[in-house]
Amino acid sequence: MAARRFFIGISVSMISIGAFGANAFALETQKAREIMDTILMQHGVTATEATAANNNGAVTFAYNDVHLDLSGYSTARELVLDDVQVTLRDTNMRDQVDIDIALPERGKMLADATSDQRDLTLRKAGGSLRWNHVTGTPVNFTGMADFLIGDEPITRKHWLMNGLVIRWMPDEARISWQAAEWTGANREKMGSVKSTSFVLYPGKNGETHLDYAHDGLWLPNLLQPRTVRIKSSSTGLPWSETKPILEKGFNDMMTGLAPRAARRQIANELWRKAAGAGAPVKIDEIYVEGRGLEALGKGEFIAQQTARYGFAGQLDFDLLGRERLQDLIGTPQSPTLLGALVPFAVDGLAAGKPGTQGTTKYDMELLPDGRIVVNGMTVYTAMNDR
Repeated sequence: MAARRFFIGISVSMISIGAFGANAFALETQKAREIMDTILMQHGVTATEATAANNNGAVTFAYNDVHLDLSGYSTARELVLDDVQVTLRDTNMRDQVDIDIALPERGKMLADATSDQRDLTLRKAGGSLRWNHVTGTPVNFTGMADFLIGDEPITRKHWLMNGLVIRWMPDEARISWQAAEWTGANREKMGSVKSTSFVLYPGKNGETHLDYAHDGLWLPNLLQPRTVRIKSSSTGLPWSETKPILEKGFNDMMTGLAPRAARRQIANELWRKAAGAGAPVKIDEIYVEGRGLEALGKGEFIAQQTARYGFAGQLDFDLLGRERLQDLIGTPQSPTLLGALVPFAVDGLAAGKPGTQGTTKYDMELLPDGRIVVNGMTVYTAMNDR
């Protein structure tokens, strides 16, 4: 078959695997191609159609020379793949199709600077989405990869992760991974984590919930939060307003926006909504553990346009292991070298009050002007740098 050039929205195509609806209508190859042309043109990725096959209404295309411009990085970069398999199936909804994608085991991230280039290795990577070809929008999608690794060819820097899941559903947005690590030059280990997850979902009364957790974090630092779990919610962020922000952010990430930039985009939009509503963001629970320290608390913050750090509020927590932390940073009268670098942490630790079962209690306030007050004592005052 003659090679056929067109633009591919690899966004949706590249990272999805999954659930199929009932095949109520047999999909014709030309109709499937028209749907793909529209999707793919919409997202600006070039590719060459190598083959097309129709198996009882399931239409599979194979694409080579797939190019996707990546944005949100410090320099221009491009993702290049061959042998991307895309299968379309009709559903019991006349305006929707299910799209199944399988990615190859090798790929490249191209860039002008060698230090920005990456050789990519993927295992069982792909995904699925349900696509409304009338409105030109995804109804849902799930992307996954058993294993991903990116190698910089000269300095041998790399990152890897296992069990990646990216999911967008009408009542859930999720990103999670396991066994990740990243290195400096010559494979010098710079960090690792056993598991990480972000989940956003609606509550019983339509409010937005955000749960974050990581476990097994390792960093080459004296202080490191090995385990963190946060459960938060806000009535000022109804799910009906959060959902389109998340949908756009996830879609932008799937179409080449750097994950870090996508997260920042989502966070900024949610903050603007929260600041406009004036309702608090509740920290229903926060738990932090690391190097013999444990802290458990809860709090409430309000997004404010005039607040120095964007929020003002209060966090109350109980700390177990104060003595160990004091050994690291010292006291106001006798700080360690590390403590001399963070005097506000030394003062804050010293302001604690005795709690139950060997804990120390801290009532911390973040004021609109940037001051941090712990148990009535100002331990940090923001400098007038803006």
